[in-house]
Amino acid sequence: MNKLYYVVALCLSFHLAIGQNCPYLTSSTLSTFPNTYYPGNQSSVAVGATTISLAAVPTGYGITPISTGDVLLIIQMQGAQFRSVNNGAYGANSSGGNGYLNNSNLTAGTMEYVIAANNVPLTGGSLTLKTGTKHAYTISSYGTDGQYVYQIIRVPLFYDLKLTGTITTPSWNGSSGGVMMLYVIDKLDFNGQTVTASGAGFRGGGGRQLSGASGLSYTDYMSLSSSNANGQKGEGIAGTPAYVLNGTSVISTGYEGYPGGSGARGAPGNAGGGGSDGNPSSNDQNSGGGGGGNGGAGGIGGNTWSTNRTSGGKGATAFGQVSASRLVMGGGGGAGTSNNGTGTPNNGVASSGAAGGGMIMIIVPSGSITGSGTISADGNSGNSTIDNDAAGGGGAGGSIMVYSQGGGQNGITASAIGGNGGSNELGGGDSHGPGGGGGGGVIYSNQAFSSTSITGGNPGTTSGGSTNYGAGSGSNGSKVSNMSATAFVNPNLSCAVLATSYIDLSASLNDGAVRLTWEATSESTTEKYIVEKSTDGVNFKGIASAQPQVPASAVDTYQYEDNGNFVNEGVIYYRIVEVQTTGNYVYSRIVPVQTSSSQQVVFTAFPNPTAGAVSVRFYSAAPKTMNLQLYNLQGAILWQQEYFANEGVNTISVGKFSTLPEGLYILGWKDGKTGGQVKVMVRR
Repeated sequence: MNKLYYVVALCLSFHLAIGQNCPYLTSSTLSTFPNTYYPGNQSSVAVGATTISLAAVPTGYGITPISTGDVLLIIQMQGAQFRSVNNGAYGANSSGGNGYLNNSNLTAGTMEYVIAANNVPLTGGSLTLKTGTKHAYTISSYGTDGQYVYQIIRVPLFYDLKLTGTITTPSWNGSSGGVMMLYVIDKLDFNGQTVTASGAGFRGGGGRQLSGASGLSYTDYMSLSSSNANGQKGEGIAGTPAYVLNGTSVISTGYEGYPGGSGARGAPGNAGGGGSDGNPSSNDQNSGGGGGGNGGAGGIGGNTWSTNRTSGGKGATAFGQVSASRLVMGGGGGAGTSNNGTGTPNNGVASSGAAGGGMIMIIVPSGSITGSGTISADGNSGNSTIDNDAAGGGGAGGSIMVYSQGGGQNGITASAIGGNGGSNELGGGDSHGPGGGGGGGVIYSNQAFSSTSITGGNPGTTSGGSTNYGAGSGSNGSKVSNMSATAFVNPNLSCAVLATSYIDLSASLNDGAVRLTWEATSESTTEKYIVEKSTDGVNFKGIASAQPQVPASAVDTYQYEDNGNFVNEGVIYYRIVEVQTTGNYVYSRIVPVQTSSSQQVVFTAFPNPTAGAVSVRFYSAAPKTMNLQLYNLQGAILWQQEYFANEGVNTISVGKFSTLPEGLYILGWKDGKTGGQVKVMVRR
């Protein structure tokens, strides 16, 4: 008979239908970014709001739509006021010509978790929340104040996760992206891989070849982008300039972006200032752009050509309100001025400022990190292919926050360095303004990394590298290696952070019976455990229950033996449900067990129905190459991919369903000798 060991209340032959407060994936691998990015579409979200209008997910910014119960991150990406005056009080109302106002309207970096109460397709729509927001969020174009933008990010919850490729954060596009959020409940295996948001943050000011304009002065701190002179300011927490470097091209945003104008040396928020040309009537006395800021301040841009005036773009200020629960992206560098359009790309583009680093947040609330790896959120460096024009400022380092209850950061190298300023006249010649270095970024963790780097970027050089010609270095960033588990860092998401912490769940076949073993700690609010079983990894039923050990020990161990009829069953799946006295409950990881000696491949796909991706799980008795194919009901092949299966249980993520209309599809496999298929329902 089936046996349940330790303190036991045995209940056999019952079926318990149970759902999660918020779903998470099972043991998985990951080789691409997991998040989905929805731009906000509602001008004002009040404290306590339970509905938010979302815009459509941009192409390339996620394939899995929001489903009921999903965990979401709301974050205010831009939101700061600054003083837009044409003198040294520009920015923070001081003599520095940079910065922002630290007042009640400073909301950049504010963020929180929420739980979805309805489905929202990739095309956007109305999102309903299970509980009201704790903070207010705003979208508004620049006017007398800076620009305000927030986004909503879907955060899948993994139980165990192994990285199998470089995880690259989608770059900030003005309304979404720039942030990577990984939430792994039990164990994150870096597996020698890299998670990067380098250059994914706020964008640099767009360089343009301009011929000059009247009515301007080299002492200006701001000028309109419609004027034919000066370099563009970078992008940052206070706004977006009229022209930005988007990848390798300069694009127009279609609006001025900053009160008083997007050009000249004043540095708003944490964005570097653009160069104020030493002779704006011809725009030919080229000065360099200032570096962006984050944990450290950016460096000033280099001086003007033959007049040698100190009118380079001001370096951005550091973000002074930083904490583990309030992070921002690295500010973009300002553009240098250009009248000859030299460099690659030409027409002034090479004089653009560089992008800052994005944000990476990794939380492992109940387990630990294993393996070695790299986390990078570096700022980009300015272009250095320029001849007789000025160069742009470097982007600031971004922000990294890693919390792992069990540690493991000592195998990880973390980097959030500022980018170097751009250089010019590499072969010698008259000095033109190089770019200022970007400020260093921010790194937060609860345990020390193997190594960290938050250094500011170097200034660019000119005249064959012989001089910085007034350009300055970015300042070093900030680092905290003993942060505490705040409500944001280790939030109470019911299904993510438990009163009971599962240490491990294992299952093995012994003498015709499957023995499950699990260990638990901190069982003060645990009502009972339920053992569930499945033949397909999707549809589970309860087969036994157990009461928690009383009194609880530091670590309590439980065992259950299932000696059911396993003839020709192939792979059987098990999980444990912890039910709390508060009414919350959570599933453990799903553990597969091969129960027959047959070499049959058991092929399942879940969740099924799905709104987007499915995880395909199957058992292979030996390493082999197989072909996966997706058909419609008319037999047309919609997608196929060759896959090398390892011996044992394999899990593959197939995300091709997110672009398909609702309906029934066939997911099949062939290994040259045998094959099979499973029907998958797409439903939204």
